[in-house]
Amino acid sequence: MRTNYLLAALPLTCLFAANAFAQGACTKPLALASDIQMTSSNGGPSSVPVKINGTDQTMTLATAGITTQISETSAKALNLKIERADGVLLADEFGGTSRDEATIPDFSVGRLHLTNVKWPISIGGGRGGSGRGGAGGSVGLLSLNYLAPFDVDVDFGSDKLRFFNQDHCPGGVLYWQAPGPVGVVPLAMDGRRVTAQVMVNGKPITAVIDTASPTSSLRATVATKVLGVELGGAKAPAKSGGLGGQNYTWTVDTLAFNALKTENVALTVLPDINAGNQDHGDGAVGMRRRAEGIQYALDHPEIILGMDVLRKYHLFLSFAEKRLYVTGTANTLPAASTAAAPAAAAAP
Repeated sequence: MRTNYLLAALPLTCLFAANAFAQGACTKPLALASDIQMTSSNGGPSSVPVKINGTDQTMTLATAGITTQISETSAKALNLKIERADGVLLADEFGGTSRDEATIPDFSVGRLHLTNVKWPISIGGGRGGSGRGGAGGSVGLLSLNYLAPFDVDVDFGSDKLRFFNQDHCPGGVLYWQAPGPVGVVPLAMDGRRVTAQVMVNGKPITAVIDTASPTSSLRATVATKVLGVELGGAKAPAKSGGLGGQNYTWTVDTLAFNALKTENVALTVLPDINAGNQDHGDGAVGMRRRAEGIQYALDHPEIILGMDVLRKYHLFLSFAEKRLYVTGTANTLPAASTAAAPAAAAAP
């Protein structure tokens, strides 16, 4: 798929260059590449200010998107050229697809400036703008093809987004004063998403860091078969307004990023994919798709951490080291005790 080429260079960018520091003590400090003030509403996904063809716009910060993308409505409003592109295909778990892309003559976010870039058109509007879970007014998703060439620092307490050059000392990233324990866990890009290993009630599980999702969730099969949740019990009562089946609200006793533990975390338990057996008239097809979805969930158990949980944290995503550093947010400290970001590096 053509969408793959947008991220194809990232593994080279993200390699942890341990050999560069093996000859002696490292003296390379963090160098700030860009400092951006985001906005958010009611604790939901954060909007990143950008410029498209000289106009001020916002995009939803998306660490679980395949690639940066724009909604069709926004592309048309900005008079962008939209065309069917060979090899472009976006697909979601609900069967929706998009094969179109828009050409953006001039784009900038912070100090990053690009010309004549091509973005896929989001599926059904996407999670930016009018789509599922998008931040209000967002034209699309700002995703990993623009994030992962840097080490990315996100303080959700102050809605600050900072890009750092990756050429710095390993482990030398915690420039702010942490209000408590620091969690350090392996960071991966799994299927073009940011994932990390966490402990849920003492059990290890993969967490998808999804900054474009307002809520945190997991599938029913993972909840019951992997984590031992009793759906409908005192810890996981039924939730109204479920889509495609019954939802539940499960209160996790502890969610831990290594040393950093958060208690009483609420997760939405969603029905398994295709649980409604919507098969356009062929019951056998529906049953098979449901079985396949359940088996996949069991083989790849995970939870989605959205902004209702992530808003509690300050995250440093070191794609160079393949580590995620997590602390409480800086706004839990007196203003005088919070550290300033390192100085910006000179423009190339």
